[in-house]
Amino acid sequence: MKRRWTRRAWFVLGAVAVVLVSAQALGFEPHPLRVALLGVVLGAGAGLLLDAFPHSTLVWATRPQAVTVPRDRDAVTQAHLRRLENHQSARTPDAAVRDRLRDVADRVLRARHDVRVDSQAGRALLGPDLCAVLDGPVVRMKPRRIDEVLRMIEEL
Repeated sequence: MKRRWTRRAWFVLGAVAVVLVSAQALGFEPHPLRVALLGVVLGAGAGLLLDAFPHSTLVWATRPQAVTVPRDRDAVTQAHLRRLENHQSARTPDAAVRDRLRDVADRVLRARHDVRVDSQAGRALLGPDLCAVLDGPVVRMKPRRIDEVLRMIEEL
């Protein structure tokens, strides 16, 4: 600690000498005692501030980033998203979403009840609302309606 303050005193003495010589070279007439007192006060204040803070480097704790699957790597999700976006932005409604919902319903019925969408038993399980969506005319469905249809299919 004593060595640190000795270095600071030498630094302040050098800075005061540079200020006095520079001021005289520029044509000013500085008061050497006032410049020396100003240097001592500034040096002591800077030294106290440096001693008040820890000398170790700051370590910033960062949160680990959650691993997410980029949209472009999952081809199936990308295809479904593209199909839904095309359905919403098309000038005329497209049958792709309706046909995809029909395929999903068919897979669920075959897996859980061993019947197909086209059979009488399948139509009875689907109910009139789902049959109207899957077999009816092509209409533009809002995302909320698509979600409702998917929930009904999941409940089969």
